[in-house]
Order: sequence, then C-alpha cells, then structure tokens
Amino acid sequence: MTSQRTLGIYGPQPWEPSGVAKYIAESVPHLLRHFTPVPAGSEADPYTFDRVLYHLGNNDMHHSAFRALRRRPGPVVLHEFNVLNYYYQAWDRLDADEHEYVLRALGASLGTTFEDSGALDRFWRARPDTDRYSLNAGIEAQAVQSATCVLVHHPAVAALLQQRFTGHDIRVIPFPVTPIAGEDPALVRQRFEIPSDAVVFGSFGYIGEYKRIESLLTAWCAWPGRPTNAVLLLVGALQYGLEIPPDRSIRHIDHPDDTDFDQLLLAVDCAVQLRGPWLGESSGPVSALLAHNRPAILSDVPAFCTDSDHVTHIPGGSAEIDCLVRALADHYYRPSLGIGGFDTAYSWSAWAEQVAAIVSSAGRA
Repeated sequence: MTSQRTLGIYGPQPWEPSGVAKYIAESVPHLLRHFTPVPAGSEADPYTFDRVLYHLGNNDMHHSAFRALRRRPGPVVLHEFNVLNYYYQAWDRLDADEHEYVLRALGASLGTTFEDSGALDRFWRARPDTDRYSLNAGIEAQAVQSATCVLVHHPAVAALLQQRFTGHDIRVIPFPVTPIAGEDPALVRQRFEIPSDAVVFGSFGYIGEYKRIESLLTAWCAWPGRPTNAVLLLVGALQYGLEIPPDRSIRHIDHPDDTDFDQLLLAVDCAVQLRGPWLGESSGPVSALLAHNRPAILSDVPAFCTDSDHVTHIPGGSAEIDCLVRALADHYYRPSLGIGGFDTAYSWSAWAEQVAAIVSSAGRA
C-alpha cells in the first residue's frame, strides 16, 4: 500500500457544472489503492503534494489546473486537445506572456498579426460566421510542453499530437465508464411519458455552443416526411440561449439526475453527439455509448472514430445538415438494438492502474 503519498488532483471543483468535475469525483475511489487523493483548491500550492495530476479542459473552470501546471510539471489528462475557449474565457486572469502566446498562435493560424485583444475582437466582429472556437491553432502547445506525460482518450488524437509534438510522452487511456445496469427501456420511456411506439433519438450532456445542437435541430426540422412517431430528446442542462423550435416531437429534459441520464442513454434508439472539427476529445456520453455498444450518429472528428457497425459518422461543413438528415432516416428504419454487454476496456479499474503507474513514475518534479 502506498496510500501515505498524497496526490493533488487539479481541475473543476465538484460543485461546478462540468463533466470533468464528475470524471474527477468518480476517479477518486479507484485511486485510493495507490494514493491519498486530495482535490486541490484554486489556491493550492502543487508542491505541497507528493504527486500531482492535472485535468485540463476547454473552459475557465480549469484555470487553477493550468496555473498549477505552469508552476510544477506533471502528468496531464487532456480532456480537450483544443483548449482555445479556455484562453478566451480566462483572458483577464492570464499573465502577459500568455496573452502574447495566444495572440501569436492565432495570428499564425489566421495569416495575420494581433497587437492586442482589441485587434482580435475587431477581427472576429468583422467575421461573424467564422467558428472562433474550433480554430486549429495548436493552442495546446503550452500545456503539452509543460506536462511530463499527456493522456488523451483516443488513438487518433494521440497520433495527431505525437505528430505535432515529437519527443513528448503522449499516451492513450480510454475514457472510463461505470457500467450502467439498464432498466427496462419501456419502463424508462413510460416514466418520461414517451409514447411506447416512439422511435427515440437523443443528444446527451451539457448543452453548450460547441455541441452543434443547432445543426441537429435544423436537420430534424428539415427531415422530409419525418415519421410522426419520431421523437428527439435533448438531455442536459442548457448553458446558453438556445432557441428550441416549438415542435411537439422535440423535448428538452433539463438537469436530469445521474440515474435518469444513464437510463435514458440506454433507452433511446439512437444517440446523436456532434462537435466542431477540432473539438470533442472527451465525451462521457460517447464513451458510455461505445462501452455499451449503443447506436449513435457522431461527428467525424478524431476523438469519435470507431469501427462499430452501429455508428454513423457525419462530416462537418456544408454537407453536415444533409448527411444528418440521411443518417436520422437510416437509423429510424434500423431494427431496434437490445441492451448488450459492457466493454471492460473502458473500466475505471483499468484506468486507475495505468494512471497510478504514470503518476508514480513522474516523481517530485
């Protein structure tokens, strides 16, 4: 037993509306065999712990983790390899050298230069249709180069980062999933007053601007001859001013508890999880779907690659809506897939063993 060693875990706090916060909370019991895990507060000095582990994502709830990594190198779980939105949100709390770093990276990617944030703001205002969040600017470089080891959740993402950052220790670790004891789908649907004969599609997780829900809603409303028993569920808390069409076939289930969320995930006939071209490295719902062998329509992004026969991939860009419409119709007519087994490659115990070995080997940097 090595539980006397403390492990400072940096990332979103338990009370914050973040999938990464839930990920951290679920990880703690599985790390107890190896360390005394300590969720690190925003002001915690990383050198007060024997070992550290940083969870980095794409919003300012990860600010303390980015700050601590700058002070003490250590292993990083990179939940989103494109962390550009973090820098946007945390701008007023960044150091001057970080401002210069972001402006330089964006300028190089866009073929221009930005003297300050005002110039960047003017650039975006002049191009309202440009996706500023999915810009492939290599903005993850600072985090990757500060880490002793980078853990990502998909081989395609690891390959991309290994190509960009030759010589850095970048490894793959499956996004861990707790097996869901599936309730009878008919009972789940009855509880949520979903007609028994409905063919149900669902999008799961916090509903943020990067989830491309507008594309899903546009495709849903454009589906020619959409069957009257087709139902679309949006399952998760709304994080921005999304306008949901007044269509009786579309339902928003706001703030479901964890049990209802999981049961609905298994009870729908097909899930639809979308991302921009350079976003979406981590998705708890996608991992849960793949671990339980569920049908899904996924964006064709590196982190969602799979060879499952039950998954259809959708390209981005101008073809996205038409491809979505065709995929919705195709999955509607597919035979219903019963709830199957669980792929243990996604187990928390496998995750903990791999992480513990990496954290232990990092030492007191």
